[in-house]
Amino acid sequence: MKRNITINMFGSLYAIDEDAYELLNQYQNNMRSYFARQEGGEEIAEDIERRIAELFAELKATGVEAITIEHVQDIISRIGNPEQVDGGDTDNDGENNGNRPGEESKGESGRKKLFRNPDDKMLGGVCSGMACFFGIDALWLRLMMFLLAWFSVGTMIVIYLILWVVIPEPRTPEDRLRMQGRPVNLDNLRDEIVGNVRKAGQYATKPETRQTAKGCLSKLLKGSLIFLILVVFLACIVGAVGYIFYFCANYLGYMSATTLLHDASRTFHIGQSVYWVIGASFVVLLTATIYLGIHLFARMLGRARPLSSTKRIILVVIWLVSAIVFFVSAFRGTVRYNFDKTTQRMERLAQRDSIQNSEQQEFLRREGWKVVRHKNGDTYAKSGEYYTGLRERQYLDTWSRDNTMEYEVEKTEKVAPGIYRLTAMARTDGRGCDIFARSDGKELRSAVPPYGNTGGELWMEARRMSEAAADTTRNTDSTATLKLTGLWQNILDANGGKGFGWSRVTIDNITVGPDGTVTYGVSNARSGEWDGTWFSATDFRLEKTDAPAPKKDTPKRKAVSARHQPA
Repeated sequence: MKRNITINMFGSLYAIDEDAYELLNQYQNNMRSYFARQEGGEEIAEDIERRIAELFAELKATGVEAITIEHVQDIISRIGNPEQVDGGDTDNDGENNGNRPGEESKGESGRKKLFRNPDDKMLGGVCSGMACFFGIDALWLRLMMFLLAWFSVGTMIVIYLILWVVIPEPRTPEDRLRMQGRPVNLDNLRDEIVGNVRKAGQYATKPETRQTAKGCLSKLLKGSLIFLILVVFLACIVGAVGYIFYFCANYLGYMSATTLLHDASRTFHIGQSVYWVIGASFVVLLTATIYLGIHLFARMLGRARPLSSTKRIILVVIWLVSAIVFFVSAFRGTVRYNFDKTTQRMERLAQRDSIQNSEQQEFLRREGWKVVRHKNGDTYAKSGEYYTGLRERQYLDTWSRDNTMEYEVEKTEKVAPGIYRLTAMARTDGRGCDIFARSDGKELRSAVPPYGNTGGELWMEARRMSEAAADTTRNTDSTATLKLTGLWQNILDANGGKGFGWSRVTIDNITVGPDGTVTYGVSNARSGEWDGTWFSATDFRLEKTDAPAPKKDTPKRKAVSARHQPA
């Protein structure tokens, strides 16, 4: 239990704790003894005592019934100790320089010093302090800071927080005078202490601009700034949480896939240490961000006291270090994770290509084809664009990204001596692809028409047959419509009615001697004119004819551009 004492200060009674009274009495005695040596010192000491009485009255008006030692300590910190109030060794200055007591040469120069202004602040007083230092209106500096914070996507907010930590706040009347650029002398110190002239912003601008800064635009700016901080604050939290969830989902998904594959040699290449560093730094970053955000909003609402400089520096350092560790570790983990996924995807693609290559080789062996050459080509066979529209039917096929590939396959059959005709279905996107047949040392070739991926002679033939059927319907005045059926209708309907570019290629007058062997196939390496990127061939048929067919000239067709998509 503490004992209260009632004191009388300039006609007003105040209840004060005993220990607070002793501290106050000692402070007043120090002030009187210090200023007693100087001219006008008694008046200064009395003005300080009046200022203390005014602060006591303010406390009493807010509902404080008894003044405590904490209240007295706060008042002393606001007014300052005698040495701080005087601003240095006034005796020597007064004797040596001829100045008035309490005036310093450096004080007379009125040199400004950068401080945060606690009396005209929206957040930390940084903009107001800088405006006071440069002699401009704080409103325009705040507008510029707001625009920079918006267009820099929050970077300026980090810079503002750093300035909040680095730039000190004025603690003494001398600091406040230097912030305003006023000489540090007894007259100005007395005005600063007793005149309640502590709004540094009024020295930086004209009197009429002070009212502008407190007007509607200032309120709009403050609301916008609070909204921007809320958006950035929530965006940081949501972004960080979303990243952690995404990362964990990918991590768990990878581990599940690894477990299902039963591949003990595969491990998660991000590393367990990096994973835990990311998690720990994220927890610290999120905690520090939430704490600073809640404290900042409480400060805006007047529900919390300012943090001490030491605590503020520690929190900002923790936030910056955890943010750097989190983002660096997350970036490193993401890079390693993506590299591992890419490597695994490439391995799967190589495995799939190997399986497809084995299936294609098996198709060639089953059909009796022999690969004579295969250079720079990606495939041996494929399915999906058969001339009748069947998707599962396999056929000879190869392709590359340029015209440097060479592909030749052939098949040998034993037949009875005589004259034969070879027919095949083929397509290509360039000149130089030939169907060939060889027997008794003689070789015949027929070029594959380069229609590309659409149209083709088979499709055009099916189209002519369809038009003829339509004409027949009109000429007979029949109400029924004749349609193609079976194979020809399928050819006409292939590729959405555009065809796949297939043509029938024929070689006549193949003379087979007594040995009875015929070798035939497809190649793009015999003519030396290859300028395409792919070709396909299927349905080779060797048929015996009764007599040689008449020779006919087959006009060369120009190559058409087409793009061939591999299966």
